[in-house]
Amino acid sequence: MTTVAELRAVTKLYRRGVDRSNWRALIPGRLGEPSGADHLVALDDISLRIEPGDSIGVIGPNGAGKSTLLKVMAGIIEPTSGEVHTHGRVAAVTELGSGFTPDLTGAENLRFSAALMGLPAGTIDERFDEIVDFSGIGEFIDTPVKRYSTGMRARLSFALATSVDADLVILDEVLSVGDWRFQQACVARIQEMHRSGAAIVAVSHNNWLITQLCDRAILLEQGRVISSGDPISVIQDYIGEETSTDPDKSEELPNAPVFDHQEDDRVRLGDLRCDPPNFDSGQPLRCRFTLDVSEPVDGHLVLSVYTMGRAAFADPIEGPSQLLAAPGRWTVSVSTAPLPFTAGSFLVRVAVVRTLDPEDHLQELITSFADAVAPFRILGDPSSRPGFVFDAHWETTAVPGDEDSGHGSSARD
Repeated sequence: MTTVAELRAVTKLYRRGVDRSNWRALIPGRLGEPSGADHLVALDDISLRIEPGDSIGVIGPNGAGKSTLLKVMAGIIEPTSGEVHTHGRVAAVTELGSGFTPDLTGAENLRFSAALMGLPAGTIDERFDEIVDFSGIGEFIDTPVKRYSTGMRARLSFALATSVDADLVILDEVLSVGDWRFQQACVARIQEMHRSGAAIVAVSHNNWLITQLCDRAILLEQGRVISSGDPISVIQDYIGEETSTDPDKSEELPNAPVFDHQEDDRVRLGDLRCDPPNFDSGQPLRCRFTLDVSEPVDGHLVLSVYTMGRAAFADPIEGPSQLLAAPGRWTVSVSTAPLPFTAGSFLVRVAVVRTLDPEDHLQELITSFADAVAPFRILGDPSSRPGFVFDAHWETTAVPGDEDSGHGSSARD
């Protein structure tokens, strides 16, 4: 079986923005060509073999050399030293939408980019409708790309790159843009390509994504591979095996998301706790919190589950939002359906949001005006996979002493 790609002792150096004339560049040292101290080592003696069907995640801090590694592998840039060999067709999604010509329409860019990728004209014509449908921008396909949003360019770029029958698929932060539903579709598309036999190499700061797409991972720091193995072990090497589960210290957790909301004195959420904070994959998440309503609020009470990298597992599920219609104080308990998530650290968030727009998950976060978060940890089999839909059972108990708090109730989404 032919190796899909191999890197042998690859090193890549960059100059630190030094500007020298051509004549002065002939002179070594300070007066001419930059010395070794003027170089940034982006990759340092990297060797890597990728076999058909491999799925490799690349993680590490900013500036570790992750994107440079993918660009060298894709043939976009040349290494300073070492050898790079690839076999078969390579589909690289390194900078979503960056290769499009702004003044051309989306349709024209599709055909032009496909030609640059070596696809016959007949092939792109056969797949044109499918590419446009996946991108979800059909009504704007004849609009110049310079009028596209970043998300629209990303959709079109990803749809095109992953429509290729590739032997090696290179992905650099493909889920950093686009709404959650598009991210779901991207994950499904990547997994489908992998099942068809393509090798996958993916860079992401989203650790959950690496565990779902990859069977192996490498950790880069300062251009060198410092850890390699199964994704869970490598991620633990990166962020530390032990993660605090103290709900009062969620802001100290690595990569914990920060949620913006507009404060509203009419409603308060607090004392959110997971009980227990650590449980096995396949068990339900159980949590409890308090809800204080001083004046009626027109909103929705929702629960969401996130990775530490702010990746949502599903649309928020709505709880007993009728409690927001009258003053009172309640203790609310929630028990989700079993969560078949990969072992790792997560956040649960309860929030009161103004709207529930199924087409705009991020907007739901922006328009929240009360929320609370708490960490929890999934134990068990690291090879388990998450579901994208979950349910929950809600129970509410009126706190004694509040005349308008009503009676206990239960609701199921």
